[in-house]
Amino acid sequence: MLQKKMSFMVSLLINQLLKKTQLSKLLLILFTVSYFPHPCLSAEIKLEAENASLTGVTKSTSYAGYSGTGYVSGFDNSADKITFTFNATTGLYDLFIGFCTPNGEKGYDLSVNGSSSTGMFTFSNTFIEANSGKVSLNEGQNVIIIGNGWGWFYIDYIRLIPTVASVPLKPSQGLSDSLATQSAKDLYARLSGLYGQKVLSGQFGLEDLQYVKTTTGHTPVIAGFDLIEYSPSRIEYGSNPTGQAESWINWEHETGCIINLMWHWNAPTDLINLPEKEWWRGFYTIATTFDIAAVLADTTSEKYDLLLRDMDSIAHQLKKFSDEDIPVLWRPLHEASGGWFWWGAKGPEPFIQLWRLMYNRMVYHHQLHNLIWVYTAGDTAWYPGDDVVDIVSLDIYTSAGSSMSGDWENIQAYFNGKKIVALSESGTLPVADKIRLFGTWWSWFAIWQGDYIRNADKTELTALYNDNDILTMEKIGNWRTYSYVKNTQANKLQNSELKVYYKPLSASVYINFDFLPGRNYQLQLHNMQGVCLFKTQINPSQYKDNFEVPAVHFSNGVYIVTVNNGTSQSSGKLVIMN
Repeated sequence: MLQKKMSFMVSLLINQLLKKTQLSKLLLILFTVSYFPHPCLSAEIKLEAENASLTGVTKSTSYAGYSGTGYVSGFDNSADKITFTFNATTGLYDLFIGFCTPNGEKGYDLSVNGSSSTGMFTFSNTFIEANSGKVSLNEGQNVIIIGNGWGWFYIDYIRLIPTVASVPLKPSQGLSDSLATQSAKDLYARLSGLYGQKVLSGQFGLEDLQYVKTTTGHTPVIAGFDLIEYSPSRIEYGSNPTGQAESWINWEHETGCIINLMWHWNAPTDLINLPEKEWWRGFYTIATTFDIAAVLADTTSEKYDLLLRDMDSIAHQLKKFSDEDIPVLWRPLHEASGGWFWWGAKGPEPFIQLWRLMYNRMVYHHQLHNLIWVYTAGDTAWYPGDDVVDIVSLDIYTSAGSSMSGDWENIQAYFNGKKIVALSESGTLPVADKIRLFGTWWSWFAIWQGDYIRNADKTELTALYNDNDILTMEKIGNWRTYSYVKNTQANKLQNSELKVYYKPLSASVYINFDFLPGRNYQLQLHNMQGVCLFKTQINPSQYKDNFEVPAVHFSNGVYIVTVNNGTSQSSGKLVIMN
């Protein structure tokens, strides 16, 4: 008799606190909840690029490793593109793109039925596959376009796999600082509790915070500020940040907001200060010869002392918040993997060393225990480590209206269940409907200051801030006391616990669910190719909370079990192995 084992992790999601349970001696199962009626998933779609409509690009065969009869090359002009036109069944799909980037990391443009976004292909001198996130397809004809972006990449195919939206798992780890203040712990607990349920609104810049409040009638929860002018090398050239930190503290006192601080760190020394490389651009790699790898290699050098001097100067400002018992979402050394800032110019190893040096300097030397450390993610090789990172985030500047699903899926692949994920900087407004549709439940978003927020459509901005799933200070009152409890009776399906496990003696899948009397339920079980293996209507008066599905003919693999009432559903992934 086949001996089968499985495990599950249950998340009681859609706007309710996640819970997770792991059975001993069982395999890990990820449980997800979708937000829309979901029939049996349709089959996978694969489309070869060489068979699509080509504009300015050509079919090639010279680079080995492609699928089909070739691949598409020649992306060297802004108008170059591949257009895939195909039929599909309506629903959500995971989009994968087969590509090759022998000339390094490249950006690309993407349009799905007229909805534009951008994405990144990592460096690869062989053909591999990129997860470009979830896309929504129509019943019948659909059009997907891959545009030039940065150019100089090869496209092999696209692949579309039916999927459902899922809510991120709660982080398994608390704050990295064992001596964190109670306020820091409380803030982290609030963020963790809301994660996957609501998104906190955010904005950079004091004037732009006021602009958002005046325009929408709502105050952003996350107030972002930049310590750039406190960089000692900027002060040497005449910058005068006196009173800035105090004004930010006053805003916190007036609004009850959450403070989010970052630092465009002007290099401690070696500023070039020539046209296009002026001193005030000193945080850019091109504007300084400061070599962080060399500095870190010689801890007795004058430049190493200047490095510590700068950290100490910023620590003095951070202490002002600590003295007021204000916890800070502290996001230093951002966007390092891009290489455009000097702290990332020499690769991941010096960056990680610098991050850990700063962490130790701030936490242990200066005793700053009010900081929640936010790492702006890049390639995984740059990750400083769980012991010195509390939250991970992305900075995304893309097309207006983009779902940002590709970025979300890529970061979730590494951090789901480990860390809260935030949209720490954005050049465009997120779209609340797309957050719900694609499941991109950022902990918070923060729009960059100046034209990025001032040029945003005011109607869209107001609609975003008035959306029920976007929290503002007017909606929460005070983050220190705010808690979110959804109406459990009206949303019983989402808040019910779905348990799925395999019974080897009877060769059946056992399903436990809190079926409510007087409601009609449908249970479905399908494989990952979208084939429905079992579907039935459930009479709650007959089955109450237990149901068994015969599984004699099920082979090893991953399956999806769904229970829905016609308007929403709970879904669980089941793994069966010998």
